[in-house]
Amino acid sequence: MVPFPSGEGIAEREEPVKSPLMEARKSLARNGVFAHGAVPEVIADSWHRCLDLGLNATDKPVDAVLSYNLLRQARERNEALIAIVRPELELLSKQIAGTNFMTAFADCDGTVLEAIMDTEFSSSGCSRSIRPGSIWREDVRGTNALGLALFSGESSMVTGYEHFFLNQCGVSCISAPIFDSTGQIVGLLDTSSEIAARQFHTKALVDMAVINIENRLFVESHRGDHIIQFHPRQEYLATQSVGMISFSDDGAITGANRRAGDILSGIDLAVPRTFEDVFRGSFGQMLSTADSIRLVDWLNASYFARIRLTRPTRTIRSAAVPLAAKPVYAVSGSGKTHVFGDEHVRSSFRNAERALKIGLPFRVVGGPGTGRTTLLRRVHENVDPVRPLIAVDCRIAGTGGADGTLTAQTQYEAQVDTIHGDGGGTLVLEHLSAMAAPSARSLAHLVRQLLEPAAGARWLIAATDDTDGALPDDWCESARAILSRVTQMTIHLPPLSERTDFQQIAKAMMAGISPSHQLGHAALAQLEKLSRPRNLVDLETQLRILAVRCPVGVIRAEQVQRYLHTGGQQPDVCQRCAGHAVREAKCREINRAFRQCGSNVALTARKIGVSRNTVYSHIVK
Repeated sequence: MVPFPSGEGIAEREEPVKSPLMEARKSLARNGVFAHGAVPEVIADSWHRCLDLGLNATDKPVDAVLSYNLLRQARERNEALIAIVRPELELLSKQIAGTNFMTAFADCDGTVLEAIMDTEFSSSGCSRSIRPGSIWREDVRGTNALGLALFSGESSMVTGYEHFFLNQCGVSCISAPIFDSTGQIVGLLDTSSEIAARQFHTKALVDMAVINIENRLFVESHRGDHIIQFHPRQEYLATQSVGMISFSDDGAITGANRRAGDILSGIDLAVPRTFEDVFRGSFGQMLSTADSIRLVDWLNASYFARIRLTRPTRTIRSAAVPLAAKPVYAVSGSGKTHVFGDEHVRSSFRNAERALKIGLPFRVVGGPGTGRTTLLRRVHENVDPVRPLIAVDCRIAGTGGADGTLTAQTQYEAQVDTIHGDGGGTLVLEHLSAMAAPSARSLAHLVRQLLEPAAGARWLIAATDDTDGALPDDWCESARAILSRVTQMTIHLPPLSERTDFQQIAKAMMAGISPSHQLGHAALAQLEKLSRPRNLVDLETQLRILAVRCPVGVIRAEQVQRYLHTGGQQPDVCQRCAGHAVREAKCREINRAFRQCGSNVALTARKIGVSRNTVYSHIVK
């Protein structure tokens, strides 16, 4: 992983000149080709990838290093993980101290964030290359243990002349990936030494340190869940080799460590969703067991298990609360920057603002997710920000009494919401035409009272609807007469597909969702071309998906294509495999796994047992 000190030639190194590896090394340096069987298969594959990237083994690799500010930001993003890694890094350093070694921790992008060196290593030329901020991906530094582990997702060892670049052939390096409970690589542990001999005992120490880190990370990440530790042998329950699966209160699987997958041989943990999908018996009954537990999976394998306490025991279980929507509710300020760059929307906003200023009731018409309530909230903030903005969902509002109040029926005691005519503010009647006939009479009675001027009270009334059609025929004449005053003036909002400010909206939304993400110009254009999003709500959902899936920084068009599906119109096989029955079957399997793994190439490759390059070559663009 670290360059060999300058001034030392290839003939001075320990590798025998006539060995198959040295002959392959010489051929790689002179001609850019080599005998594939002369080097280990994983190294040969890595050399081929480097050649495909246009790297030259005799060149000097790029000294890619992050700036101080970018390094500080990377450390801040990984602060919680570094707190877990640091003790293991220090312990590993003590275990191999005095042997010209260095230990390091890198993030999931292959950037070194922490490094500990012994005295001998820190005085060597190697220490200048392996330093915090240095990047060790294969595409930058060629074949090295850290880059190979990041690519393969497995512990890797690269010794001496197995490195791609000639000036890195004086070191032996070992690296192992760190996985979280969802199977994603979150970092890597690395050791490097100028001792060229293979360090198998060091590899075992590195793997053990990674297991300890992953288990601590698992527990910290699932402190709000129930964690079950299990193993076929009871005496191993107190060791780090236990399998761990976390469950929510209702028995849904929320995560699993790598060891759990090894122990549950034959059960793919990517498929089960609940406790009962993996083990026989009831999840609730298992939780009520105070002492040791015996678990049996659906392949009839039995395990000793225990519940790991990660949170305070709750003596009183909260009662299930029915999910009932409240028909009458106060609309608070959004605190967001609203985008009204489209000419049609700006005109609608100005008309709504003028109508509200003079007290003229009006109706805003537009399809779901066109921003009707958002427009009214912004208008209210401009015209009457001191008084409240009250919304009534006419689809579920209940009937009222004779005292001129509209009462929302709710299942919660002491939480009856009412609108009285002695206050003041803005009343929004959402989905007006969807109101049931019995409730329309009470609503009309309330509207009539609110429209009559009263001392200290000034109510401004607006409504929203999907279409600008007439009011329902089954309403009584008095209700139709009064509520028609709200619908005499209609303001239209265009659908998202017709707005000219789509890119402004997307950028503003992303800034509110995740300030650390930015949409590139090509990504914005690609997002606008997709069949989804269809409205503002849909757009916000799509942007949240991108914020979760994509690393912090600028989001590219390729990532929009990868993570946002286009409504099922995407073919299930790539063009290269189309028309060949056998190849089509394999291609469908890869693309199906790719979608199930959340467009994670590394996870897909591990799940179906192929290389990342194979997955990349079959992904339907």
